[in-house]
Amino acid sequence: MTKKRKLKIAIFHCGFIYSGGGERIVLEEAKGLKRRGYEVEIYAPTLDKKKCFSELVSQLKVKSLFPSYVDKLPGRFALRMVIGSLLAPIFSYKFRDCDVFIGANQPGAWIAFCISKVLRKPYIVYLNQPNRLLYPRPVDKKFGWFSTVRDYEFLYKLIQIIRPLIFILDRISIRRAKTLLVNGSYIGGVIENVYAKEVVNAPAGSYFYPQKLLYLNPHTAYQGIVRVGDFVIKKPYVLITNRHDPQKRFDYVISAMKKVLREYSKVSLVIPGPFTRHTKKLIDLTKKLGIEDKVLFLGKVSENDLQKLYRHSAVYCYPSPEEDFGLGPLEAGGWGVPTIAWNHAGPTVTVHDGVTGFLAKPYDVSEYAKAINKLLGDPFLRAKMGKAAWERTKNVFSWKNHIDTLEKSILQYT
Repeated sequence: MTKKRKLKIAIFHCGFIYSGGGERIVLEEAKGLKRRGYEVEIYAPTLDKKKCFSELVSQLKVKSLFPSYVDKLPGRFALRMVIGSLLAPIFSYKFRDCDVFIGANQPGAWIAFCISKVLRKPYIVYLNQPNRLLYPRPVDKKFGWFSTVRDYEFLYKLIQIIRPLIFILDRISIRRAKTLLVNGSYIGGVIENVYAKEVVNAPAGSYFYPQKLLYLNPHTAYQGIVRVGDFVIKKPYVLITNRHDPQKRFDYVISAMKKVLREYSKVSLVIPGPFTRHTKKLIDLTKKLGIEDKVLFLGKVSENDLQKLYRHSAVYCYPSPEEDFGLGPLEAGGWGVPTIAWNHAGPTVTVHDGVTGFLAKPYDVSEYAKAINKLLGDPFLRAKMGKAAWERTKNVFSWKNHIDTLEKSILQYT
């Protein structure tokens, strides 16, 4: 009797040109499914292996949807997304041996839809949020995309010209999916209202580390030093790990640190991550507040160093005001570190207020600072909340749980 062949799955994502939560989810999905014996390939119109989770992208052999003909041109990322969307049906022949397709956000969902229809095979969609170029958040309207990826600003303006057509195509490709998976209950409600389609809650996850590796001794996170590259960081420190984009609102935490330092003068704020156009504005803000020696911008760090920063931090801060979900609080929780965030949007799902951290009144910087001070001033409370954050990540938001839900959806139609 021959052994039954495991399914072959193709995942389509909008692009891998920076290290964001959406990119991380797709990469972890592929890795998790591969471990379960599936053959998985990831494709995207745009790809820059140096800028997006270099180690994972190389390990999983992420591929461009089509050869590079426009990579020397201005606006190449936007051009590749447009070309990929227009020519998706033509690329279908490349995926004849695939059994099922996953469209992760747009234009991943549209590409999966087109190829699915040509080959008459099932596809499912995973959304972190509604299409933000069609349904921008207030923070997107305020700051635009120029500081994030200049090409997205061009795409946004282009889509406004042909919005009625894009609206229809976006809606068709989402609504006709066999299953619509969403990243958590908060954004799931938003997506369900936008697309009028039932959703399946499949929140992103994180790794949780053995308790023996956690710093649950109440005083460990307040003593000693951490070496990351050329930096020697004294404990205790507060950590932010988002991209340096204006939508992430690091300025809230930097302003809060001015107040924190009045009570805890030895604490510092540590900010890793590649510099962007926005980083200089953040550095200028620290100088304006007179705390530049207390805010460390580390630049790009390795995955190992990032995990080291999580592990040793006293407090993790997640200041993004309108995030759909947010992996940061879960990644911090995997190391037994509590989070301070706003009592709004995605963090209301990932942070249990008063248990795994604090949710401050939006967007009260003084209250945010008080929450940081509460943890800095009470090592025993910090350790208690850290342990609760670890248990929540382990029991509710593990990558295993996420892959379980994804796999169930795949097997339902194959």
